[in-house]
Amino acid sequence: MARAFDEECTAWVRATATLTAHQFTLPTPCPPWTVAELVAHVTAAIARVPDGLAAPPPARANLDAAGYYHPRIFDATANAARVSAAQDAAAAHPNTAALVAAFDHQRRRALRAIAGQPPERLLVTRWGDGMTLREFLLTRVVELALHGLDLANALSAPAWTTPAAAAAVTDFLGVGTAATRLGWDRTTTLAKASGRAPLTADEQSELARARIPWHQFG
Repeated sequence: MARAFDEECTAWVRATATLTAHQFTLPTPCPPWTVAELVAHVTAAIARVPDGLAAPPPARANLDAAGYYHPRIFDATANAARVSAAQDAAAAHPNTAALVAAFDHQRRRALRAIAGQPPERLLVTRWGDGMTLREFLLTRVVELALHGLDLANALSAPAWTTPAAAAAVTDFLGVGTAATRLGWDRTTTLAKASGRAPLTADEQSELARARIPWHQFG
């Protein structure tokens, strides 16, 4: 999982390093965030890896990656705080180069923190839950991959999702069988599975006919 995290972070740096000031002001599919604010949000998500490892480890892991996405972190209060935090973070940077540099700084900080750590190392999430490093890194890869689709959409650019990250998120979402059956490429698979692209009537019929369960992740 560390490799998928590293490669997807690196892809983000490459994708954002040459953007213009205007491109950072574009709206994203995650309203009300602009491109700059979405980058700031994902930067904060990356920073939680070293922050979590710096805190005293919890006594036990009470969540896996799937359990991490529980309703409490998406209620109105949490969403409002998430939106404003990203807006404030983006506004705090003097220019777009500083925003990209901040992302890269947190990427490097996270990689230093996880170097030599066993996958079962315990850490505390921002919500106070205990997780293994492996499972928490998976949530970060999910953030990077799916918000990468959002960013590419906002920029009208090809998705840059790396093979390792796409494989990890596809497995997490449990849509590998559906993707194979319907001939989806990795970008289409992630977009369909996360609700970023709707299923067509034919796709719905084929999944139902083949009795392939479909649980969209939003």
